Amino acid sequence: MKRNHRPLTLWLLACLTVISVALAVPWIWWQSQAPVLLNIMIIDKTSPKAPYPGYKGLVWLLNQQKIVQRTGERYFYDENNDEDSTVNGVSPVTGTPQDEIAETDLIYLTSSRINLGPDVSPKQSKNEGDEGLTIYDAHKIREAADRGVTVVAEYNAQSLWTSNNVREQLYPILGLKSSGWRGKYVSNLQSRIEVPEQVRIDYERIAGQEWPYYGQGILLVHEDGRVIVLRGGKDVRSGELRLSFTEIGRQWSGIHQEIRYSSWFDVVVPDQPDAVLARYKVDLTEEGRQKLVNAGIPSDFPAIVRNDMNYRAYYMTGSFGELEHYSFWRRIKGWDVIKGWLTPNQKGIPDMFYWKVYVPVMKQILEEVQAEELVWP
Repeated sequence: MKRNHRPLTLWLLACLTVISVALAVPWIWWQSQAPVLLNIMIIDKTSPKAPYPGYKGLVWLLNQQKIVQRTGERYFYDENNDEDSTVNGVSPVTGTPQDEIAETDLIYLTSSRINLGPDVSPKQSKNEGDEGLTIYDAHKIREAADRGVTVVAEYNAQSLWTSNNVREQLYPILGLKSSGWRGKYVSNLQSRIEVPEQVRIDYERIAGQEWPYYGQGILLVHEDGRVIVLRGGKDVRSGELRLSFTEIGRQWSGIHQEIRYSSWFDVVVPDQPDAVLARYKVDLTEEGRQKLVNAGIPSDFPAIVRNDMNYRAYYMTGSFGELEHYSFWRRIKGWDVIKGWLTPNQKGIPDMFYWKVYVPVMKQILEEVQAEELVWP
């Protein structure tokens, strides 16, 4: 007997129609949306050895939010050729900031990956010659901040401050000081991939013994080469780091969930305690707390600091904007929100922290910049 496949065909056509409409409507919505005009100066001093530029995640978000330059040109990133990527009009700065700083709405100092490699220490990164901010850069940034331009900086910007004069110019803008320490959660302290070789060398030189640590823990490295390890189960009850927003931070960002974080972070000391919007949650034992006291390391690890006193500035103490996969779906309205919902808060998920934390945080900052309606003199 001949079977009738018509109901199945109709069902498949109906499903395809629903899927097409579900994709078409957000795309049409995005296309019909008026562009937002903002001039963003991106200062990128990323090492040429880095796998991709520091502004990659930022440019994806600017395109997805349909933010363009005041000339109408979009911010451009060529995901097919990382080495030749440029941002049209306001190129990532490899020398000095542009002179037209008066026509800037936001200055963004990207995360530097100079010392993220397996064989590089913070001390080495400070000796890499022309990489890093100069006093001229610092003066131009401070000049913009004095005019009311918002400044956003990511992890490792401090290691780019190549002189004390540069530090003195930028510390007041960001509302913090550096402790000289940086840290990272390590799942296997015996791993030569997770623990940079230079860190082992520095430890063995100062301690006069071979690297003794194993298991999970938190690695703390000073710019002078000192190394402290918080051992999982002994110094910290759990070696894992989680970013947790403060009450003010939750109201500001809308993020209530604690998010796993596993990359490098700066240990900074904010000028005002209430300037901390988020911190890394570290469950220290008494032994671990005393180890930090003995080393002069603050036991509080701020993750996001806002300076809203004399300047409007944000400092993200980690590589929050790091994006590995440049998503094709940037021209879909609401895709950033959907991606944040669908991405599990688990270890090993590519770009998890980007979608869960960086995107909503930067959207909030960009909305604030738009609301400022900065009038250029």
